[in-house]
Amino acid sequence: MELIMSKKYKTSLIISFLLMVIALILWAVQIHYGLILTNLSNLFSWGFYISGLAFFVGNAAGGLVLSASIYMLGLKELKAFARLGALSAFACVTGAMLIVLPDIGQPLRLLNLLLHPQFLSPLIWDVIVLNCYTLLTLTYFYILILPDLTGKLSFLAPKKISDPKAFSEKWARRLSPLALFSAASIHIVTAWIFSTQGSREWWFTAILAPDFLSVAVFAGTTVVLLASALLYGTGEEHTAAYKIMVKIILGALILHLFFMYNEIFIKSWYHAESALHVLKILFQDYLWLHLIEVIFPVVAVYLLFKESVLQSQKKLVATTILLLLGVFAHRYLLMPGAYNAVPLSFLPLGQQAIGPAWSYPIALGRSAANGDLFSAHWAYYPSLVEVGIFIGICAYVFFFIACVCKLLPVLTPTAAAAATTTTTTTTITKSAQ
Repeated sequence: MELIMSKKYKTSLIISFLLMVIALILWAVQIHYGLILTNLSNLFSWGFYISGLAFFVGNAAGGLVLSASIYMLGLKELKAFARLGALSAFACVTGAMLIVLPDIGQPLRLLNLLLHPQFLSPLIWDVIVLNCYTLLTLTYFYILILPDLTGKLSFLAPKKISDPKAFSEKWARRLSPLALFSAASIHIVTAWIFSTQGSREWWFTAILAPDFLSVAVFAGTTVVLLASALLYGTGEEHTAAYKIMVKIILGALILHLFFMYNEIFIKSWYHAESALHVLKILFQDYLWLHLIEVIFPVVAVYLLFKESVLQSQKKLVATTILLLLGVFAHRYLLMPGAYNAVPLSFLPLGQQAIGPAWSYPIALGRSAANGDLFSAHWAYYPSLVEVGIFIGICAYVFFFIACVCKLLPVLTPTAAAAATTTTTTTTITKSAQ
């Protein structure tokens, strides 16, 4: 509860609000001038925004996985963080839906999805599961905070429930399997948007959905750990719970690294030209970013096992942010290997026997720096508009969580803190006697 009680609270809200306003202005400018303000092209049609979608969806899924697992597996040490997990899941899933809006150009294009849905498209499946997941996380969060909706907040609680605490416990346990299934579903369906595109060698793999889930678990748990460090602070009373979260992060990270390098090994083993092409893009053009996606999380998890990091709020916040930067680097690298490996190729006359095949040039939809209108490669990097809008969505997630924690009973004493308080009270009582 340190951030809520500190003088930095208002400052952080003001800064995040200003970042949100800047993002809205940038979005309005983009709507006016069009997607030409991004560095996207016909050849590279998904970029920073869709990377942000995968990032926020993963965080949302992982947050509810942690919250639901507390009741399914009986993790009493983490029970105080269940509400924060559900709240972060809701904030991140709404952030995921917001980041899609600038990617479609004109917001009115959403009507095409609503009025003319193609139910054979995984994109429509994703729209459906994201909306259902939003409703479920909101319901689950409400059930968790129900026992503490008293006093000025009593109007939010149903009057027919005689024992809100027992009702909350019962329905939290009953809904936890559904919450877990729903959390897995949104990330599986998001992975299917990529992996069902058979013409994209980089995405066309059955391992993508399991890998998305593993990333979601450790990224979502990291978001909860980051929020806990900011809102609860650090200290002996929280260390046991934080250590459990770190172990969850470690297990999911190991799974992710196995899935990723298993796929890379298979692609390199059968030496298909298309497979070697995408690996060349990863290890030659984007090696520095690949090192970030691996080294940052590994170093962060190593640091999280140090007692000095868990006991220092600044170090804990910095370490979790380092890990999340690695996660976003991984999400960003979903794009180059898919879009810079053009799936259309031909053998030039006179070279049918010796090859190699040439990629068909694609109309860029804009003029390249050298004046070319057609190309088989696009050196994409996000524009300042894209980065500003993404930062604004991140600011929204923080702003939303911080405001709700101030207005609603989200933060509850941890088991260790409650035990410490009880012991202290007993000691004082005995001394008074």
